[in-house]
Amino acid sequence: MRFIFFLFVVISFHANSQTLVKGLKKKSFGNYKGVIESYHYIADTVTIQVEASPIEISLDKKFISITVGKITKRGSYVVLFKGSDYYLIDAFFEGDVLTERIVVNDKKKTLLREGIHPQPNTTLSKTKGR
Repeated sequence: MRFIFFLFVVISFHANSQTLVKGLKKKSFGNYKGVIESYHYIADTVTIQVEASPIEISLDKKFISITVGKITKRGSYVVLFKGSDYYLIDAFFEGDVLTERIVVNDKKKTLLREGIHPQPNTTLSKTKGR
């Protein structure tokens, strides 16, 4: 009986430690701008050249929005991990099957958006004003 109680307590603390990551700091909120570099996409035997596109990501306390070219999508995010000067977050958008992985670096005031294959990773810089 003691073993089962001990096991229950250990599992409970372990589960809680996985969910104790707090949200982003206020200084992380704001607008970030950058450019997705051009890249090649191979579909069957055809190679398609995709031109560079401007990208803007806006973070606030509860929501994230991404604008690529003229397309904007809005969703929510969850903080997966907090490092010494960065946060790893997953962004969820309605209608999308995949999540977007984003690294917010408070010290450098940058944001790294991991591109979904074949799109390259993109580093965005925080804009003034927020």
